[in-house]
Amino acid sequence: MTEHTCRHEDVHGAVKDALDALDLDDEDQAAVALALRLGSAIDAEENGRTVAELAGKLLSTLESLGATPAARKAVLPRSAPAERSAAQRAKDELKERRTARGGA
Repeated sequence: MTEHTCRHEDVHGAVKDALDALDLDDEDQAAVALALRLGSAIDAEENGRTVAELAGKLLSTLESLGATPAARKAVLPRSAPAERSAAQRAKDELKERRTARGGA
């Protein structure tokens, strides 16, 4: 599993970078503004309970914009076959060769 590090010490900066990476329409701008405002509010807040409440709202807003792994996975076409890894393709090829030789 790849280890990820955050380039930001603040939530607002991380949210801004995430949103900048998305291909959003003009009609998404209200949600973008809300996400940025929530990021700033989280950065300024010191009460843990309030941070948790704001974080839940931010996550929900980011999901609605397709800016979370779960949201991106949900919009992938279901009819498209999953991409097989090189190792999986190699195993499939080996299995096909064995089957062709009659030695499964």
